[in-house]
Amino acid sequence: MSFVPSFFDFLTRHLQHEERRRMLASMAVTAAPEHWLSLEAAALLDIHRERFDLGEPLNERLNVPRWLVAAERKKVDIWVEDQRGQQPPHALEFKVVHNNKNAYQKIYEIRRDLQKVIPNTDWNEHANRWGIVLLAFHHFYDDQSGNYSVNREFKDCEAMLEAFQHQLQDDDEWYAGVPKLELVAEPTLICDMTTANYIDAAKGPSALYMALVQRKH
Repeated sequence: MSFVPSFFDFLTRHLQHEERRRMLASMAVTAAPEHWLSLEAAALLDIHRERFDLGEPLNERLNVPRWLVAAERKKVDIWVEDQRGQQPPHALEFKVVHNNKNAYQKIYEIRRDLQKVIPNTDWNEHANRWGIVLLAFHHFYDDQSGNYSVNREFKDCEAMLEAFQHQLQDDDEWYAGVPKLELVAEPTLICDMTTANYIDAAKGPSALYMALVQRKH
């Protein structure tokens, strides 16, 4: 059984801690948090690897783990590889989906990423592929929205979450050639964004959620 679902729960709780929640809330309205989130997750997994049975040493050098945990390796956000080559690797991809005009494009991208060819490995057909998706629903002040063009299909957070879940398995020709995905962990609230900078609470709730997906079997 893969360690990833339990790690997802651990990462979720980590991000819900006050300091990390504030950091992520700031990142979500001032920058693209996708890269930060993947690096944060990689470091968290590395320093807690024993919790997920990834702490066995490769050989007599006790500070060289058998399981490599690397960010941005082999064009994968987090690559977890058995350096003895006995067990298949794990590929974790991160994506941020906002309630803007690019929402469906980002859903397409996470579906695509979970079947892409991973270079320099013989494990493409057997790699354990996972997607961690941050779902951001924001109501900015009109004069603070910049180029953020809201997708009017999503009238509230729940509508966006429902659309996301549906689009993971949608047969529309837009998704031709990419696999269907299934939810392993449904969207979990990470933080309420109503009091974040630039957010207009009068327009309704704003929030960040996170979900875990994999290819549909």
